[in-house]
Amino acid sequence: MGSTALIASACTRATQPDQQATTNKAIKRIKHAFGETEVPTNPTRVIVLGYIAVEAVVDHGLQPIGVPDGLVDSFSHLSLNKEITADVGSPVQPSFEKIISLKPDLILTSKYRLGNGYSQLARIAPTVVFDIDSNHQWKELTRLCGEALSRQAETQKLVSSYKAKLETVKAKMSQTGKRPQVSVITLIPGLIRASGTETFAGSVLADAGISRPPSQAQPQGPQNISLEALDLVDGDVIFIPTLKGNVGFATGMRAEIDRMKAHPLWSQLKAVKNNQVYEVSSHWMNGSYISANRILDDLLTYIGS
Repeated sequence: MGSTALIASACTRATQPDQQATTNKAIKRIKHAFGETEVPTNPTRVIVLGYIAVEAVVDHGLQPIGVPDGLVDSFSHLSLNKEITADVGSPVQPSFEKIISLKPDLILTSKYRLGNGYSQLARIAPTVVFDIDSNHQWKELTRLCGEALSRQAETQKLVSSYKAKLETVKAKMSQTGKRPQVSVITLIPGLIRASGTETFAGSVLADAGISRPPSQAQPQGPQNISLEALDLVDGDVIFIPTLKGNVGFATGMRAEIDRMKAHPLWSQLKAVKNNQVYEVSSHWMNGSYISANRILDDLLTYIGS
């Protein structure tokens, strides 16, 4: 009760001076996972809680003022500006006090991992909750973000650019005659995670007509593979997404990749023997048109020549 009262009091103090300005702005109603909300048609101070939703907002040319912790330092491909974008905690346990201090005019998040925070967020600023639970749904999430931000024209440009790049990749692969099986694995402490077709990277590879190893050609999300079954993630080419920065998760991934490369079973993989293992950046991990186009660029660089 005390925490709720504190937030309510802070919300009143933080938003009251801006309420008149808000009422003078053009608004529209957006349907979402928790009902319908009036939002400004031209939001400028957007906080995004939800990792893949951040990419969709950046895709539309808007720098959010608040994002989940770790994104600014680790996801370098988003080019988030530390002078503009603040860490506001995790989607499950955001810092409501920090969010209040930033005075957002719109909060965007996904239902997945939101927890019970919607009512508190909605008291701070108009909050739209997307019924999205996987980065495999990145295209739909991008469309929904474009609608919430009133930037549908930008969404269409993103779609058209992606389709054009896909045709370029397919044409290049056809010219070279190469049809390699591409494996995508994420190495995090204690886990070997293979990307099936119902992941972001898997969906992009499917769009490009890229062949996958049998263990990753199934309609499934990320699958944990034991060390003893390491051969299941082998392919003609292996891509390993990595994170940048010195935050805990990034350093843990780096250490796990180094440990794996030193393991005797790793050296038995076909892709390793043929020197066809490539570490790639964080754009393979979340989900957006920016990232999808960069994955296609990687395909052209590593297997399209």
